[in-house]
Amino acid sequence: MKNPYLGYQKTIDFYDCDTHIINDCDIIETTLLEAAKIMELTVVNTTIHSFSPIGVSGVIVIKESHIAIHTWPEHGYVAIDIFTCSPDHTLDNGISFLQERFKASRITQKEILRGNLSQIKNTNPIKNEF
Repeated sequence: MKNPYLGYQKTIDFYDCDTHIINDCDIIETTLLEAAKIMELTVVNTTIHSFSPIGVSGVIVIKESHIAIHTWPEHGYVAIDIFTCSPDHTLDNGISFLQERFKASRITQKEILRGNLSQIKNTNPIKNEF
């Protein structure tokens, strides 16, 4: 079995970000789209929402799965999840770009393996049944 997992998720916490940048819906969307391009991910759809009085949440649906963002400008904090269906994607350059764009003084990252195929009873793909 080539890939023993169905999904590979990376969570990134950005701290001490520029409050104005992470509260601007247009900047967030442009930044995430550029990061997806840097990471060589294929964008399918984008939904970004600005909350009142502050904060932004959004999802970039990518062919490989998704990028999700939630911002807390009052704390200078941004949470991002990048979920892909393959471990082969190099995300580091895109994450560095995001850190620079948000002006984050520090970040933390975690990797999560999702959908362990050894735990899934039916590992045979369904073909043309839908």
